[in-house]
Parts: sequence; structure tokens; C-alpha cells
Amino acid sequence: GVATGCQMAGCALVEHHVSSLPSIYLGNIYDLGGFAVGIVERSQILPCGADMVAGDVVIGLPSSGLHSNGFSLVRHILEHHKMRFDMPSPFDQRFTLGQELLVPTEIYVKSVLPAMRAGKIKSFAHITGGGLVENIPRVLPPGLGVH
Repeated sequence: GVATGCQMAGCALVEHHVSSLPSIYLGNIYDLGGFAVGIVERSQILPCGADMVAGDVVIGLPSSGLHSNGFSLVRHILEHHKMRFDMPSPFDQRFTLGQELLVPTEIYVKSVLPAMRAGKIKSFAHITGGGLVENIPRVLPPGLGVH
């Protein structure tokens, strides 16, 4: 799955390592962690909002579903409601809940690359646990907001 995601994003999987932690994860419980490292020409580094002005446009890309930060909450909800991964999915009865949750995360690189190459992007905000309220202000200069 990680290798497929790298192919979809047009990047290389340089190194991978799988750790076994039998004293922490018991039975069939697994956790996957990773990170990405990229390089960029100094002249193409985003200004992170430094040149934003009133009237600039904010574009939101829709989420394709749950992303990595959401799975801890999902496991908690499943346990609380005594749901199982092998039960029919409440979203689509043709699949199990486990199959639905294993649908790969959308890779957004190709959606934004044309605007990046055209020099139209001033910043990005990854909307995670803090939502719009906490994450959008991180990329705005003082005195600017979004509507």
C-alpha cells in the first residue's frame, strides 16, 4: 500500500523497515507509521503566507474519507458500539467495514501540481485534528482571516 501511494504521488519509496513490537501489539493488532521527506529548489519554497493579501482565494480540496489521524477515533467508536471489522459496512453493504476502512487515502499531489507549477500557490494548510479553526490560522499572516 505504501509503495502504491508513492507511485500515485510520483515519488520514490527509498527505504522501508517493518518493526515487530510483540510486547506492545498483541495478536493481530498492527500500527503503521511513516513520514515523507522532500526536496525543493530554494527559489520554489512557498512563502507560507508572507505574501498573502486581502482578496486572495482559498481553495479547499474535499477529503476522500478517513485519513491517518482519524483511525484512533474510529477504533474507539467501533469498540464503544461493539462493531467488528468483518461486519457489513454501514456505508456500502457490498463490503465489510474493514474493507471500507482500508480504501487508500487520496493522494492530492497531482490535483495541486498544475497550480504549484504555475506559481499560483502561496501556502497549504493540512486540516487535521484541529479542523479549520486551528489549522487555517497557521498559514495566514497577522490580520488576515478566511470566509
